[in-house]
Amino acid sequence: MKRADLPTDAVLRAIAEHGVHAFEHLTARYPVKVVRAAIARELRTNRLEYGVSADRPWIRR
Repeated sequence: MKRADLPTDAVLRAIAEHGVHAFEHLTARYPVKVVRAAIARELRTNRLEYGVSADRPWIRR
């Protein structure tokens, strides 16, 4: 499985619906390294922000 298998809309939807627990929700379906790569992709495109942990992002406003 690769990062492209986890689309942007799935990442953003999980964060919108599950908030700080989105990482756990996504890792239930995808490998941890795929979820982290997808979150990093969204951070690079400025769709997300995070504080202490990149595993706990929120949608940029």
